[in-house]
Amino acid sequence: MADRWENVDILQAIDRRQQETYGGGPLSGVTGLSLMEQINGSVVSEHQRWRGFVQELHICRDLGLLTFRVQADPRPNLADADPHWYLQTISDFALTVEGQDRARGRMVVQPLPDPGEDDGRKISNLILRDIGAAITERYAPDEVAEFLAEEGIPPPELELADDIGAGDAHAILAALWRWGSEGRRTVRRFIGRWLDDRLLSGPDAELRAWLIEQLAREGWRVRESDAALVVCEPVRGIPVSAPFLRASRLDPLIEQEARPQFLINKPEQGVFASMKAIEIRVRKLAGFGDEIIGVDLMNKAFGTAGPLTDVSASKGEQDGTRALFAGAYAVLRNPAGHRQVDYDDLSEAAEAVQTASLLMRILNRVEDRLVSAGRAAARGGAG
Repeated sequence: MADRWENVDILQAIDRRQQETYGGGPLSGVTGLSLMEQINGSVVSEHQRWRGFVQELHICRDLGLLTFRVQADPRPNLADADPHWYLQTISDFALTVEGQDRARGRMVVQPLPDPGEDDGRKISNLILRDIGAAITERYAPDEVAEFLAEEGIPPPELELADDIGAGDAHAILAALWRWGSEGRRTVRRFIGRWLDDRLLSGPDAELRAWLIEQLAREGWRVRESDAALVVCEPVRGIPVSAPFLRASRLDPLIEQEARPQFLINKPEQGVFASMKAIEIRVRKLAGFGDEIIGVDLMNKAFGTAGPLTDVSASKGEQDGTRALFAGAYAVLRNPAGHRQVDYDDLSEAAEAVQTASLLMRILNRVEDRLVSAGRAAARGGAG
């Protein structure tokens, strides 16, 4: 019987039981009390030894060496108030990769994560499971292994449990995520590139939208520069998948520009593409060359005697239409052409796209008017 507990002894005991009896998985059904008595070799009756064992378990957990499940108990500070009962409420002990290294006398040094990219927050198992399921559905098991290997997954240093097959994408990604900073970095790079369609295959549009929405709610986004998954402020409010695209009947030309960008969580590009479509349509209808651009294009197209001006409308309506197109372009399109524009409130991006849709509908009426005027002119000339 030991006089005092050593956390390395606890880790080694858990490691042995995980490998020998539980196939590398958690010690299912083993409580803290039974674990303590197994390590001790007999019943432990001393209050201070109960408290000491709890303290060592907490140290291992806080160092990221050990995980365990705590059953709900209404009493506050149970670990201090009644350590014997507390030990009966904790179970399912499992070592992390760092815990295994400590138990087996290995020292593994990994670079610390950049808190601007990864501050240690979780990615839910639901997300990892759906990613794994999508990959597994697309490929045969040997093809899954090849697909992951092309991204360096799993790395040679990662020892997978015996029950994890080479084609089990979910289990491999989950194990890699728990492997420490380098594992998290590899998973973040893989998920981001997979979502951004930079690999041989990626998710369909619907799954991509759902995953990006869920990741955003957990505080993750795909960085545009390299498609890595990095931390952000958790998104609340309008879902990233932009249901307004379904609820609103956008002009088809605007919808085809905006929808793909919103589905991959790039609303600023959706706004940019929508306003670019407006610019192209105005230039085409007005018959101008490419040298006339931006606000100048809008002012000339809808200005006094401009080719798109409705001469039958009042002077105020004519000037209002010109100002509407020039102002919308200056506010919604120009900034995105010169600097990074981020829409913290996705409803604002949605409203910007709806503004572009309104402008496109006005241009539809302009084209109808121009066509009618051309037909009338043709009839007059024929007489």
